Amino acid sequence: MNNYAQMDELPFLEAGELKLYPFAGDKLMTVRAELPKGSIAAKHSHPHEQMSFVAKGHIKVRMKGKEFALLQGGIVHFPSNEEHEVEAVEDTTLIDFFTPLREDLLQKLKQVSG
Repeated sequence: MNNYAQMDELPFLEAGELKLYPFAGDKLMTVRAELPKGSIAAKHSHPHEQMSFVAKGHIKVRMKGKEFALLQGGIVHFPSNEEHEVEAVEDTTLIDFFTPLREDLLQKLKQVSG
């Protein structure tokens, strides 16, 4: 994989209504996530530490029994194995960062890209 790219030219995965554009280094990964209004990244957890930056839009986050809203410029940290859910209040672009790499997404990307 190259160590540079235009995010809008990356191959993507579809996860329900969401489009995910992964880009990985050796130990760190970013994923541009496009969430249409009303879509939900259903409650889930993973062993990866995650930060999500709202590049555009408005989301509701549910975690640790609380719900809060983030607008453009907002950022949230999801600790490893912490159950969380995200809902797009309007069309939203998130820039997610993961460590370690989300090997599950990279494997799916290989299957889609051939």
